[in-house]
Amino acid sequence: MTTRIISSLKILNRNDLERIHEASVRVLEETGMVFQSRRALDLFKRYGVRVSGNTVYLNRQLIEESLRQCPPTIKWRARNSRHSLEIGHGLYVQAGGGSVYIEDLKQGRRPGRLEDFANIQKLYQSSQVIAIAGFTPVDTADVEPPYKHLLMQHEILKHTDKPVHGYVCGGRSAGQMLDMIEIVFGEEDLLKKHHVMGLSINTISPLLFSEEQLDTLFEYVNRNQIIIAAPMAIGGVSAPLSHVGMTVLVNAEILAMITLIQLINPGNPVIIGPSSSFANLRTGTYSAGIPDGMLHLITQIQLSKELYKIPTRVLSGACDSKVVDAQAGFETMQNLMLSILGGADLIAHACGVLEGLLTISYEKILIDEELIRRAIYLKDRPILVTDEALSVDIIREVGPGGSYLMHESVFNNCRDLFQFELSDTSNYAEWKRSGSRDIVQRANELYLERLATAPSSLLVEEQEQALTAYLKKAKI
Repeated sequence: MTTRIISSLKILNRNDLERIHEASVRVLEETGMVFQSRRALDLFKRYGVRVSGNTVYLNRQLIEESLRQCPPTIKWRARNSRHSLEIGHGLYVQAGGGSVYIEDLKQGRRPGRLEDFANIQKLYQSSQVIAIAGFTPVDTADVEPPYKHLLMQHEILKHTDKPVHGYVCGGRSAGQMLDMIEIVFGEEDLLKKHHVMGLSINTISPLLFSEEQLDTLFEYVNRNQIIIAAPMAIGGVSAPLSHVGMTVLVNAEILAMITLIQLINPGNPVIIGPSSSFANLRTGTYSAGIPDGMLHLITQIQLSKELYKIPTRVLSGACDSKVVDAQAGFETMQNLMLSILGGADLIAHACGVLEGLLTISYEKILIDEELIRRAIYLKDRPILVTDEALSVDIIREVGPGGSYLMHESVFNNCRDLFQFELSDTSNYAEWKRSGSRDIVQRANELYLERLATAPSSLLVEEQEQALTAYLKKAKI
């Protein structure tokens, strides 16, 4: 008999979920959603949807038909087949995105550079926790905007052969990033046959879809790639303060995005992946560490998995702390633990994030890897209730006042317990003799070791030459 320590969290019952869905549909039928794209508006008109100016009023039948077209699982292919994933079966960790600043123990907080971007991709590649690389873990302030996406994609392809997450950069630029991954795979009709890049698309809450986001979405969906529907509403500012009210608004935006995606390419893979949270109402700013944000995200997980049967992703590792301290630890663990227990298929922004997504820390990337390993261990560690596990014979052998330390059963099973990488479990005297280093200092040493042993490139000469030729053609 196998049991689990902790079962999945559920906040709402089936009737609650259906009421939220009905309310979301009403919002789209009665209030509508603004699409700042002539292509999107023309497409909706072609399918008989009511359009007034830039506002689209979706109907229930089209929404629910679009939901049925979304696949329940998604094969996300990596360049190295050992790293390919099936989203919808198991839990995976995705790279972070959106940070402007980089931080480490020696240099402190500073604008990100292309070198930092490449270093983080190397850490993602060597990570035993992070399954999906790419994205924009930190901006590259030292690169000119017209060519930034090309140089960043080049670094991604040089330093990781895991599945790749892209970023919003406009239709033409997104197309170039997709071209580059096709070059590296070197397979005919790669994107028609396989899903190799995913992309998080944000709305502008409440109920507005910008032209740049839509142009990028069209490029990915026309080429059969994965879209993560990721509204980033702020409860009390760009969404209602009510937990379920914010869920209704965010869910309406997700349903509108799903409907557009399925009109462009029926059956295109979609992951429901909101990054919403509530405001600090003293300042009006986004708060990543507030517990209320996770209550909202768990309701969205339930909607996605129980009602829609679509894979789900949530923002999991963000915190509001400005440095790697106790606040960063407890806010991050709160969000990770609730995301994992809530049943998310994919957790994002899960490693290294500080300051509500504005900063990423080299040391916190490694610390968060251990937090994630702990959370997954607690969720999935099986408890076996068998005659052997009950240990009655062993208890009799050791007897009252005895020691189990040298017993054969301890030798045989000593690796079954959680294995630490960064946490220090020595006694105080040993800790002092080893330099009295705290966890941030130990993480600093470990990330530098991992960078020092990372290969200079995972590309073979032919791939590098083909990419160089492409970049030259793009005038870099």
